[in-house]
Parts: sequence; structure tokens; C-alpha cells
Amino acid sequence: MGALQRREILLQRPCHLQGSHCGGKEGIVRGPQICYTDKKKTGGARIVRTGVRLMKHIYGWMQRKYRKSGLATKIVALLAVIVLAPAAAVTVFWVQREAGQVYEKAQLQCLAIVEQAAKDVAGNRSLIENTVLIALNQKDFLKFCSGDMSADGLSLVKFSQNELKGMRYIFQSNSLIDSASFYFYNEGLYEIWDTIYSYDRFENAGFAERLHEERGSIFLLDGITPKGRGYACCYHEVYLDTTCIGVLEIRMQAEDFLNKSGDIWTEEGGYTLLLDGEGRCLFTQPDGEVPDRDTLLAISRQFLEDVSKESFEVRTKEGWYYGAWQYLDGLDAYAVRCVEKQSLMGGIYRSVFMALGFVLLVLAAIYLIASLIYRRMLSRLNVLTSSMRQVQDGHLEVRVKAREDGDELDELGNHFNRMLSRMEGLITENVERETAAINAELNALQSQINSHFLYNALESIRMMAEVKSETEIADTIIALGGLLRYNMSWESRTVTLREEIASIERYIYFVNMIYEFDVQLKVRLEEEILDTEIPKLCLQPCVENSVVHGMAPESRQLHITVSAVENGKVLVLQVLDDGRGIERGLLNRLNAVLEGVSDENVRTGNSGIGIANVHKRLQMNYGREYGIVLQSEENAYTLIKVVMPYEKKKLGGW
Repeated sequence: MGALQRREILLQRPCHLQGSHCGGKEGIVRGPQICYTDKKKTGGARIVRTGVRLMKHIYGWMQRKYRKSGLATKIVALLAVIVLAPAAAVTVFWVQREAGQVYEKAQLQCLAIVEQAAKDVAGNRSLIENTVLIALNQKDFLKFCSGDMSADGLSLVKFSQNELKGMRYIFQSNSLIDSASFYFYNEGLYEIWDTIYSYDRFENAGFAERLHEERGSIFLLDGITPKGRGYACCYHEVYLDTTCIGVLEIRMQAEDFLNKSGDIWTEEGGYTLLLDGEGRCLFTQPDGEVPDRDTLLAISRQFLEDVSKESFEVRTKEGWYYGAWQYLDGLDAYAVRCVEKQSLMGGIYRSVFMALGFVLLVLAAIYLIASLIYRRMLSRLNVLTSSMRQVQDGHLEVRVKAREDGDELDELGNHFNRMLSRMEGLITENVERETAAINAELNALQSQINSHFLYNALESIRMMAEVKSETEIADTIIALGGLLRYNMSWESRTVTLREEIASIERYIYFVNMIYEFDVQLKVRLEEEILDTEIPKLCLQPCVENSVVHGMAPESRQLHITVSAVENGKVLVLQVLDDGRGIERGLLNRLNAVLEGVSDENVRTGNSGIGIANVHKRLQMNYGREYGIVLQSEENAYTLIKVVMPYEKKKLGGW
């Protein structure tokens, strides 16, 4: 009987109602059809209307009571609705569903168990076959066992310590294998080990011909081992090259071989059997319930009637049994599972009583639970309020105990703690920013020793050069004065990118003049970007780094390119040189300083402001997502990226 046919039978029920719709006769009604008369229709409608009015009245009364009640009463009401209403609905639905589908459920459970048994047997069979393939690949072992063992006694000892020991290790590595034996066609074989025997022992077992018919590999529940029943055995012909030299027998505990993923053979509430094609019982659960003889005979007779069916139902003296079977490939046997109808219905009845008891317990405990929750909520709110007052008095180290995976109050406490941590971080960051600004001003003051004297001296030298018509020297002194004034003046912390580029060009001019270098600077910037405000001296230290560390001593030539990449609201200024690059170790140390995992003092250039200082100033001004990014390849290039926020200027109010 197929699944669709079974479901059709469950939907059939005798109809004892008489009326115009049924023709006044008993019969079979398919589906949820209802036979009724006009009186019943009128009375039913009146009952429905009365019930609706009553429900509306009750709902209005509950709303009024809920609005006037206190917090504790509201919690009790909410718990009652949340717990009792779903529990009652689920209980009623489950009882009705289980009572109507007990047969189908039993069949599905039985099918699942026997299918799992088939999967277990197939999986364990695959594991055994893999071990067999490994064992039959030990050519030295097979050659010795098929050869003359009486030739040399020392060879027997070596064989025992090497090949035989290795073969035993192969079998021991598979936890399913209890023992194993080889049966060889060798008249000169010595049976001095419990693993190697003459083929005569296997031939006398009576299924050598069957092994040949099954293409050299079979699985049986009864082997030739003297240990008797309760063992599953695998037999496989042994070949050396193309010649059959014997048979390998692997013995396993039947319970372990048949049961891989769980105790399906000892599952409570029914019987699990193993039957052969003739209905004989080959295996039953050793520690579980065993069916009596009459039940076993009835199951076997039903099984033999039509093996092609997946499920069955049978009646015995003990009652009705539902079950299913599945063919076990390789064993030429069937896994059979059957359950008693009374046991299934008993579970439903017990579940109903347990549900009723649970509802009564919930009704008794709901007020206590609500009271505890109410007091706990108020205490946690009081703790949070007290902590806020302490923060108001300036105690930022206060923290509220809260779980990460808790309720809304825990979430509120976690947000409160994170807010305090963020405030402390911002305060610390502000202090560091002010400290850095003070240090920068101190460094500027140290480098501005008697700056006015230097400016006046340079101006006097320029005038002397002009008096002597040394215009080139005068222009050089003017450029030097501009460079010094730009580097030593910190009245404003920001400049335009155009001013920074002008200072860099003056710096390159003096480097080429003083050291006779050939440093070529290329500026590839759009006019719109040149008017962007940037922190002062954020590009010049990068250019100084390229000149000081990038130029190879033997070449005295260097090409530096300054460009910019606009990415939305981010501006990336790039300083690229084709010098000797940065050695990998130094590059790693520089990146460690920039990433904040090292506090090594790495100073580059001659301006007194290193790349790490520029990186720190950018992060303090704009945030930790901005700063310096270093890329370099030794003897190839060095690329310094200065990342900062960028906002286009809107012209004409657009």
C-alpha cells in the first residue's frame, strides 16, 4: 500500500447523518464534508453570534483592567498571554494532529530507522572494503604466504616481525574489525599464527562456491570462525598479480557492523529485526526487547507476501503492529522495524496529561515569576540611575554590570558603559592632541632661535649682493628666506596645497644647488585641488624622505612625482620616487609605527617632523581612518600616500 493510498484511507470515514445532501443513506464521505439540516444551520448561526458578542465583551473588559493595573499586574498578564495561550493552542493542535496521523507517523519513523540501518551497513561496508584494499596491496606479505615457508627459519622470524606485524596493524587501525584471517592455496603453509590458515578450512565451510559467484567478495552474518553467531564476516578473494592465491576473512561484531550512527537496533517502543529473503530471523537487538514467537511468525508471513512493499501492518494476539523494511545491499537481507499501536497511543495520552499538569504549574508559578522579574528590573534600574549620578559628579570610571547577550536593560547598561569608555577615549585623545600641539610649538620655537636676526642677516646679505650686481645670489637668498620663513612660522596650522608645493619646490631648488643633485620634481595636481586646505608640513617631510633615503649615492639623480587621487570624500596625496626604495626590515618597522603596534622613534627628513609625526597629526585632526600609507620595493620605488578628508568647494551656491 503506497503512501498516497494510506492517506486516502485515513480520510475515509462512515457517515451516519441523514439529510438531503447525503441522500439519507450511510456511505463513505471523502474530505471534510458536513451534512446538516436547516434547523441545525439556524441554531449554529445563533450560537456563533452569541459567542462573538461574548468575546468582544470579555476583550473590552480586559483592556480596561489592563490600562488601570500596575506594572506588576501587567507583567503577570503579559506572561499569561505569552505562555498560556500558545501552550494551550499548541497542546490542542498537537493532540488532534497526533491522534489523526498516528499510523502515518509510525510508518515514517519505521522507514527512517530501517533507512538509517541501510546507510549504516553501507558506510561500514565501505570502511571494511577500504581496509581490504589496503591489506591486499601488501605484496611482500602475499608473496611470502604463497611461497615455500620451510626454506629458511630466519625468514619466518623476519616475516613475523615485519610483514605480519604490519598486516595486523592495518586490521587494528579499523575499530570495526574484531579479527581477520587469510586462507591460502599453499600446501607448504605453516599455521603457526592466528592470522594465516590453509584454504582447506575455508573450503570446508560450504560457501566457497558462493564467493566465486559473487565476483570474489561477500558479506555474511555467520562465518567459519568458531566464535559462532553474533559476527558479521567479509570474505574477499586474494590475488597476487592475476592469480588467485586465497581468501581473506574479516570478522566484526554484528552489533557494531549493523549499528553505526546510534542505537537503532535497541530503539525503545518497538522491535528491530534482520530477516533474510526466506523470512528467517538473522539478528535481533541483543539488549532490547525481543518479539515473542507468534509476533515474529506473523511479521515473517506478512514480509513474505510482498517483499516489494516498503511498509506493512499486521495483527497478532498482542495487538496491531505497524512497520517498514529496507533491503540491505551486500548482506542480501532486510532490516525490519515494527511498533505496537497501543504504545503509540499511550504516548499521546501521557502527553495530554503532562500538558495539563504543566499548565496548572504555570498558573501557580506565574505570579511568583512576575514578582521576581518586577523586583529585579527595579533594582537594575536603580543601579543604572545611581551610576549616572556618579558620572554627573565626574567619576567616569564607573561601570554597570551587564551581559552582552541579555535583555533591554543589559543592552542599555552596555551602551552606557561604551559611552563612558568613548568619553574617556575622547578626553585622552584631546589631551594627546594638545600635548602634540604644544610639542610642535616647542620644536618650532627651538628651531626659531633668533629667527628675526636670521631674516635681517639674510636681507643684509641680499642687499650686498644686489649692490655688487650678483642677482643670482640675491634671488637664491630670497628663496632661502622664504623657505626658512615657511618652515619656522607656525602662526597657522593649515596652508593651501599650493603653498606646500611652493615650499617643496624651493626645497628641491636648494638641494640641487647645494649638493649638486639632479632631483626633478613633477607636480600633477588640478587647480581645484591646489586650493585645498591641508595640515602644514604634511607633504614636505615625505619629499625629504625621498631625497634623503631614496637617492642612490652613485647616481645622484632622482625623479619625484606629486599627484592626487580623489575618491568621494577622501583625498589621497601621493609622493612617488624612483629611488632605491626602503629595505624590507625598515619598511616593516615604519609600518608598525604607523599602525600603532610599535613606539619606535623613526625620524625622516631634515625638517624635524618625521613621517610618523605627520601620520599622528593627521589622525588627531581627522580620525584614525586617515594618515600615512607606505609602499615600497627595494631598488625600484617608494610611494607615500597621505590620506585625508576632502570636500569640494561649491561655486555659485550650487
